[in-house]
Amino acid sequence: MNARSELLRYLATFAYQFDPVNRFLLVSGKYSDEYLDCKLALSQPGALVALGAAFLEVLKPDVVAVGGLTMGADPIAMSTSYASSGSKNPVRWFTVRKEPKSHGQKKLIEGSVAKGDCVAVVDDVVTSGKSTIQAINDCRDFGLRIVQVAVLVDRQESDGMDNIRKVAGPDVDVVPILTKEEIKARWAELNPNRKNFRATA
Repeated sequence: MNARSELLRYLATFAYQFDPVNRFLLVSGKYSDEYLDCKLALSQPGALVALGAAFLEVLKPDVVAVGGLTMGADPIAMSTSYASSGSKNPVRWFTVRKEPKSHGQKKLIEGSVAKGDCVAVVDDVVTSGKSTIQAINDCRDFGLRIVQVAVLVDRQESDGMDNIRKVAGPDVDVVPILTKEEIKARWAELNPNRKNFRATA
């Protein structure tokens, strides 16, 4: 099984939740009968192996570091960096704080990156694209050159990916690894008799 297929299995097993009775409040402020708890899925050891390999497969060769807004981007950035350790093009990882650290060097961006570095901004789930766009803007303010945006799951609503593409610009490759519909279809295969479902580890 390749990395993307393995990652799909983990997300269908642990992340996808469907409950039309007790609907979920999303960060966008909307309610949905579907929820993707990627943190639950990515806390599984095998999922991290597949995660890093899947993102590494799509990274552009000029990317030297990967990162995004904490904490959704953190497991992606770390696992991708780790997966690249034996490759010809190893990549570092970084994280973007939601606000600057209040002490020490008072950094907004933590990790081994410097102005002018070619980076990929990553995120776990895109609905409206707000958190990914915040990371893009913060990285650019810091002086990083964004050459790619890669997201784990496109929820395929609220024009999230289009919103990101508008901000990223025409020269930046913006790609999802998986879509919500792919995860939902795999979940249905794994749970043919279930109508309501909340994943548990």
